[in-house]
Amino acid sequence: MHVSRTLITATILVTTFQAKPQAMGNLMYESNSRIFFQQAEQAVRASIQGNVLVLEVNAMMNMRADSYLAIFNLTQLGQSAEEADSLMNGRVEGLMARVRKLGVKDRDVFTDMLSFIPVYEIETTRKLFSTSYQEVPAGFEIQKNIHVKFTDARMLDKIVSAAAKEGIFDLVKVDYFVEQQSACYDTLRMFATKLMQDKLKNFTKLGLKVEESHRTAAEKNGAYFPLDRYTTYQTRTRTSLNSRRKGQVIDDVRKPSTLFYNKVPYGNFDIVLHADITEPPVQYTYNLTLHCQLPEAFPKKEAKDIIKYLWITDKGDAKTIVLP
Repeated sequence: MHVSRTLITATILVTTFQAKPQAMGNLMYESNSRIFFQQAEQAVRASIQGNVLVLEVNAMMNMRADSYLAIFNLTQLGQSAEEADSLMNGRVEGLMARVRKLGVKDRDVFTDMLSFIPVYEIETTRKLFSTSYQEVPAGFEIQKNIHVKFTDARMLDKIVSAAAKEGIFDLVKVDYFVEQQSACYDTLRMFATKLMQDKLKNFTKLGLKVEESHRTAAEKNGAYFPLDRYTTYQTRTRTSLNSRRKGQVIDDVRKPSTLFYNKVPYGNFDIVLHADITEPPVQYTYNLTLHCQLPEAFPKKEAKDIIKYLWITDKGDAKTIVLP
């Protein structure tokens, strides 16, 4: 019976140890970045500097974007200017036709011309005692960017698939836009001010003469977009372009690097609005700092009020002398 209990305990311990990485994620193995990205910075605290009470409130709001802008890059080569331009226009028009079926309006697609230049190749001319090299025109190259605006984040996968069918594989970036940005800061300011007032009341209850203090305040805001918060990550899986074949000698198995969205940690904020997220949001931050110069606990006195002058008579009597 004693042996059975020992085995059961050992099994529970092993099971618990094996389940831990599944709860924490594979990022725990990244020793260089785990602490920085998963833990918050030092928590905000009230501090006393001389007779100045410094209070701080940090607030954050996660906002879903109202619209998005995907930017694709296209490069087209042709033996002549007309051929390169025709092939490029065909790919652009093909993409516009496909995204139009997805509900994207023509006014939400813009073609940005980048370059239209000739391409040269080196022609070698061999002579009896020398070899010369000369650049000769070989064709033309056109580069354009296509901007596609959309309002549903889930539509990006369909847009990328449509672009791939037209031979467009280079998704440069995706921009996020929030229409009422000023309203976000107003909301954060309102919540931060309310919390600051509550902090002042708490310090008043502790006996500090906050109501009699001279106060100065400052505020600071900021925004973090998803494009700034993606972090490199070494995957734990291994991939291979070729399956194992008979007689294959070359080992092409590799461990790819990838990216993941890493939000700004919540631990450094007193207030977090819309904390529960699935889609990468735009994170707006607001900081309110208040300096309260408290009155002196012991009022300063003039030297004449502290120092007393005595006159000692010839009879040994002491009299206090009041100086003007």
